[in-house]
Amino acid sequence: MTLAVVIPARAGSKGVPGKNLALVGGRPLLDWTVEAALGAGCVDRVLVSTDDPVVREHVTATWPGRVRLPARSPATASDTATTESVLLDVLGTPEAEGVDEIGLVQATSPLLRAEDLDGAYALLHRGFDSVLSVVRQRRFRWELAPEGGRPEYDPAARPRRQQLAGHLVENGAVYLTSRSALVRTGVRISGRIGLFEMPEDSYTEVDEPSDLVIVDALLRRRERPVEPARGAARIQLVLTDVDGVLTDNGMTYSSDGSESKTYSARDGKGFELLRRAGIRTGILSSEDGAQIHARAAKLKVDALRAGTADKLADAKELCAKWSIGLDEVAFIGDDVHDVELLRAVGLAACPADAVPAARAAAAHHCRAVGGHGAFREFADAILAGR
Repeated sequence: MTLAVVIPARAGSKGVPGKNLALVGGRPLLDWTVEAALGAGCVDRVLVSTDDPVVREHVTATWPGRVRLPARSPATASDTATTESVLLDVLGTPEAEGVDEIGLVQATSPLLRAEDLDGAYALLHRGFDSVLSVVRQRRFRWELAPEGGRPEYDPAARPRRQQLAGHLVENGAVYLTSRSALVRTGVRISGRIGLFEMPEDSYTEVDEPSDLVIVDALLRRRERPVEPARGAARIQLVLTDVDGVLTDNGMTYSSDGSESKTYSARDGKGFELLRRAGIRTGILSSEDGAQIHARAAKLKVDALRAGTADKLADAKELCAKWSIGLDEVAFIGDDVHDVELLRAVGLAACPADAVPAARAAAAHHCRAVGGHGAFREFADAILAGR
């Protein structure tokens, strides 16, 4: 059996404009569900159905060759189109050829994990025709009756919330069914339906701007294991670009024309941890300005090359100064001017939102975007690999 997971990512969200690429937990919203689907052992194909050229570009750059992008009919991208219409539309594309089972995963449920998909799929094959994910809510529920409020518990013997049996509600994260059932019924779930219970914190779906704040906090609270960077044991020097790595590429201008940028305190801790481990650090930037020098001083970097036109030459100069080879240098960059050095060093990395050329040259792809902890993530990966 071949299982394809479909992730709809329509451009025209009214509740949260641009929500598919809105940052939550340090990376675009869409990335969380795509990564969960790619990490699930049961999933054979991941298909992102979108009418948004920006989303298509992001998917192509982030998961080249791993995620498919079927053409989406305009009729399925309207405000009134159903999700079922999207699924049926996908089934008619070449990308879904040979698919026996369909999984609907919604980008608005970033708390989904790969193990949830695998668990739901295992349940599907225990005699069910369809499976959907649910969350158990333990609340003191009331009903409004003609005579007034009617509780579903005894107020005279009020239980603790944890003692309530609770009720199950859909969390919108996962729906699984067969291709034949979807085509026959036109709905995502049918027949004998299994309920896969997910953790209570996965209840929140991103439908309103306030939901982004909630899931951002929940995602950041999760302990995600650090993946050791390959080749980190030999690294003696870690270099980084500024714009797009230590910042999010944004610029703010005051009334007098002076420029300012925002840096991540989490990245600052990464420099400190590398320094404690005896690893030198340096900043290479084609830009120059007082704020870069101030940030470099705050970070206590061992080298700063601001306004540089040749980062590879600067790296070679630092290697000669400290008697190390380029194979002992790690560098994280995000744009085309970083590619030459990314190809030359022993360990190359890029933020999640790096341009395609930089991603292709980097061996280590961070989950965080520039300015939101990408350098810290790279530093942790280096330290974990030593």
